[in-house]
Amino acid sequence: MASELPSALLLGRVHHAYERARWMRASVGVLPLALFATVAICCGTNASFGVAAGALLVAGSGVALWRGETFGRSVLPGFALGVIPFALALAARATGHICTGSACVSWCIPACTAGGLLAGVGLFAVGRRSKHPWIFWGVGASLALLTGSLGCSCVGAGGVVGLAVGLGVSLVPMATRKFVS
Repeated sequence: MASELPSALLLGRVHHAYERARWMRASVGVLPLALFATVAICCGTNASFGVAAGALLVAGSGVALWRGETFGRSVLPGFALGVIPFALALAARATGHICTGSACVSWCIPACTAGGLLAGVGLFAVGRRSKHPWIFWGVGASLALLTGSLGCSCVGAGGVVGLAVGLGVSLVPMATRKFVS
């Protein structure tokens, strides 16, 4: 009995050190995402929305990186593919169209929807061979939505909804693959 106590204590310390190291690695991994969110706010994203979306992006990515496996492997593709709708929204805003909080002329919502579709198809292509493709797509799409919404919020909720619709439409190949196979 006395010999079991030190080994249990040692095992607890080792597990605590292991978890602390995983959290530290995840904390370092989310620093570029925090920087990206800060730059997005400086590029004209609504500050309160940008802080909220950026905080969710950093927190969600941190948890996924800490969790590892399929969750951790989906962070980089989800973020990188989320840059597509972000960039398309910024390009649409820079082409001379006027975007305000209540209306956007012509290009912002279609750009966000197309960007969401491209991001979703990219996630499907990258994650289709994953052991758990639905988890990969779900986590990656959530991070792509948060990343892209930092740019697509130029038209308010319409841009973010367009982005979400584009991501949702990209589920069609994944769902048909499930039923056809």
